[in-house]
Amino acid sequence: MWMLSLCLVWIYGMRSSLGQVGSPWHTGAENDYYYEQLHPDDDLPVITTDEQQFAINLGELLVIPCPVHNLGDFTLVWRRGNQILWVLQDRGEGPFIQAVSRDPRINRNGTSLIINGVLPDDESIYTCEISTSPPRSVSHTLKVKVIVAVPPTVYPANNRTTMMIKMGGTAYLRCVVTGNPMPKVTWTKEGLAQPLGEGVNLTLTNARAEDNGIYTCTADNGAGDPVHASINLQVMHPPEVMADKIEVYSGVSYDATLACFVNATPRPQVKWYRENGSPVDPLRLKVAYDTRNKKHSLQFDRVQKGDFGYYTCNASNFMGNSSALVRLTGRPKPVRFSSPKLGDKDTRYTLVWEVESYSPVLAYNIAYRNETDSNEKWVNFTVPGTTSSSMYHSKEHTFTELEPGASYYVQISARNEFGSSDINETFAFTTVDPVSEVGGVIESQAPPLPEVDIVTAQSPVISPTDNLTEMEEIFQEIFKGNEIPPAEKASVSDSTSETFSLTPREKRAQMVALVTAISLSSFFF
Repeated sequence: MWMLSLCLVWIYGMRSSLGQVGSPWHTGAENDYYYEQLHPDDDLPVITTDEQQFAINLGELLVIPCPVHNLGDFTLVWRRGNQILWVLQDRGEGPFIQAVSRDPRINRNGTSLIINGVLPDDESIYTCEISTSPPRSVSHTLKVKVIVAVPPTVYPANNRTTMMIKMGGTAYLRCVVTGNPMPKVTWTKEGLAQPLGEGVNLTLTNARAEDNGIYTCTADNGAGDPVHASINLQVMHPPEVMADKIEVYSGVSYDATLACFVNATPRPQVKWYRENGSPVDPLRLKVAYDTRNKKHSLQFDRVQKGDFGYYTCNASNFMGNSSALVRLTGRPKPVRFSSPKLGDKDTRYTLVWEVESYSPVLAYNIAYRNETDSNEKWVNFTVPGTTSSSMYHSKEHTFTELEPGASYYVQISARNEFGSSDINETFAFTTVDPVSEVGGVIESQAPPLPEVDIVTAQSPVISPTDNLTEMEEIFQEIFKGNEIPPAEKASVSDSTSETFSLTPREKRAQMVALVTAISLSSFFF
């Protein structure tokens, strides 16, 4: 018995002795001192995340985390079950990476694992392990959700396809959507190209009349075609009335239509009144409404003299009322000019114009002034009117005794038995400057004549500033006795056969022109 006890004591002593000089990787508590000296806990890598469970939809991107502090020269391995995916080891000059898996969807971001486009076979336990002793690791569980695609459906909340609010209020538009995956919802308004927002709700604050319209929510999840639902928003507001034309021209026995545009919610009551406040005769005049343009019309089949005057288009609803004024008139329309702005005469200009009038034009009131001379005042006069078998009248007038090379302003109004037309245009025209034109011919067209003997060697050089007597003497010598009509007898007449004498400046211009013509003819012939 004592021999057995002695053997047990010897064996325990041997074990104690071997423990003190054994492997440093021994995990016994009696060797903690030696283990901490070789690999202190502060120097060992640490995984700083806990185990997680992932439930990922089929086809989505998954990042499985494994952040490591102080990896050092240890090796990190990612496994899916028992299958090694890739190995990472820091070798000082850079990490050594060995991708074991040939699946192109599997990658890494630092020490985390990436699966791009999860498949049903990816469902498993993923382990991130570091080659410490004992190994340190963290495991994550992946569950792949297989989605059964369901096409989207959409409808207005509470099936409310029409919504009415007062101006200045807030409109809450909402659509209910279903589908798998959950559809994306966008809002648009009829007539607008840009989307108004996303999500099942659309809120419009401080609603105005411009917010009236059809609002559509569109749901799309890629499973089938997009679907739509619409809500008609009506913002209640007082009528807004605008005349189509503030003045309508017509004539006795002609037709005419007065019109106004009315924008109001709810739909207003529209009535037409004469300027004295009395309603129009519903038995003789026709009232029409164009729903698309919201246009209200008052139609005259045959206008009578008593119909001319002002009419009021009045619209009212429980939010308020408004009106617009329209004039039915028989007076002429404004005059339209058809003459060129640059005339072809130096002291005369013929002006042509047109006007629309349903009745004969009694007279034309004309006003003109020299725009070149700022001190000159408007000259007013009247010319006889015109009659025409249609509503279109044409007239012309020739202005005489004008300044050469000057600009003039003209205003014309036509008058018939119902009044005078408005003056909407001031016409400007310019007369010819004969001196500048003659000078231009001499400088640009006439070649030098040093060797051409026009008359005699004693012929003087004539300039535009020479006096009239010297010019006439030279002309008498050139024509050798042929009679030349005196300049004082020269005259011109317009379409009205009026005769007037030329001014000294105009006489000199004519003389210079005649000398130029003789010089050129002698040179060429």
